[in-house]
Amino acid sequence: MDARTEQTIQRLIRKRFTNHTIIAVAHRLDTIMDFDKVAVLDGGKLVELGAPYDLLEKSGSGSAFGKLYRAMQADGEDEF
Repeated sequence: MDARTEQTIQRLIRKRFTNHTIIAVAHRLDTIMDFDKVAVLDGGKLVELGAPYDLLEKSGSGSAFGKLYRAMQADGEDEF
């Protein structure tokens, strides 16, 4: 999906579902950075749970989310 369509969908989700729980499978980290919590799964098992920016702060201690973030930045896929 192109970036403009994705932005439109993300805007609609946030507007229409403000008072709802959203469960999203994210392929781009920027789509979930404003979520309250993210769950990182590896091999179907939960390896990390927390607020996105809190997990990024743990990146020095081996955070799974931090590793994903750095990998996506290295690939140039996400720019925050």
